[in-house]
Amino acid sequence: MDIRNYTSFVAVAELMNFTKAAERLNITQSALSRQVKALEDYLGVKLFEKSGRNIRFTPQGEALLAKINNVLVADRELRTFADDLTEGESGLLKIGACSQLIERYMPSFLKKWTEDNPDIEIRLEDGGGPELASKLVDGVFHLTISAEPSAPIEVLESRPLGQLGFLAVGGAEFLGNEEDPIEIEELLSLPILTLNKKHVSREVFDAACRVSGTVPRVVLESNSPHTLLAMSIGGNGVAVVPSSAQPQEPKLRSRPIALKGEPITFGICAMWNVRQPLPAYGQRFIDSLGDHICNEQYQEEFSLHPAQYGHLQVI
Repeated sequence: MDIRNYTSFVAVAELMNFTKAAERLNITQSALSRQVKALEDYLGVKLFEKSGRNIRFTPQGEALLAKINNVLVADRELRTFADDLTEGESGLLKIGACSQLIERYMPSFLKKWTEDNPDIEIRLEDGGGPELASKLVDGVFHLTISAEPSAPIEVLESRPLGQLGFLAVGGAEFLGNEEDPIEIEELLSLPILTLNKKHVSREVFDAACRVSGTVPRVVLESNSPHTLLAMSIGGNGVAVVPSSAQPQEPKLRSRPIALKGEPITFGICAMWNVRQPLPAYGQRFIDSLGDHICNEQYQEEFSLHPAQYGHLQVI
C-alpha cells in the first residue's frame, strides 16, 4: 500500500474537505480522490460519506483515524532511522566469518573499529564458507568474511580482501627442520590432517591434489584448525591449514605448500547480498578490514623476507 494513500486520508479527515486537502498536499482533487478510494478498497470499508454539501466520517473511518495516524508516525520514524543508518550514525551489522579468519584478523581490528564507531553494534558468528554463503543468501547475515567461493553465487556480490596460502604443520619426524616450501606430491606421501568439506579452502586443496595426480591419505577431517594442530602435536600426521593459522607450539614445524614450485593460494573476500544493499557503515567496515588484512599480510611477508622489504617502512 502506497503511504501517500494514508497521508491523503488524514489530510481529508483533518479538513473535512477534499478541495482544501488537495491544496495542502499540492495534488489535484481527482488524484486525492483516487488515493482515498484506493485506501478504501484496500481496507474494504467506506471512510467518508456525504452530508449535504459536506462530508463526514463513516463510523469505520472515524475508528480507523488513530490507527492510520500511527502508521504515518511509524513511517516517519522508520525513514528517520534509515537516514541515520545511511549516514553511519547508528545500526546493527551481523557478520559471519570463518573461525581462522576471526582468530587471525578480528581481535585487534574489531576492538579498534567498535571504539571508532560506538553506535554500530557488531554481531559476529563463525562457520564454514559454504554454510556462511547459504545463510547470507537467506538474510541471516549482512555480510560474510571467508574464502572466495569456487564459483560465483548469483545473488551475492564480493570484494577481495587478500590471499592466503596453505601450511603443512607437523613434527620434525614428518617435515624435518626445513622451512622452505614442500611440494604437494611429497606432502601427500605423509598422513594428512585436513579441514572438512564445510570449508572452501578444502576445495582448493582437493583441486591441487587432483592436479598433482596423487591421492592423499587422510587420517582426520575436522571443522577446526585447532583440532588438526592438536593431533599434529601428538604425532598423528601433518596438518594442512590456511596460512592465517599461526601455530605457536615449538614442537611443530611449518612449511608452505607448493605445486610445481608455486605456492598454492586462495582468495579471501567479503560478500553481501545484492538484494539487501549494505548500509554505508557496512561498506566502511569492509574498507577498514581490507586495509587491516593488507597491512597484516605485508608485515608477515616482511618478517619472513626482510631483505626484500628493507627499504620500506612497516606501518
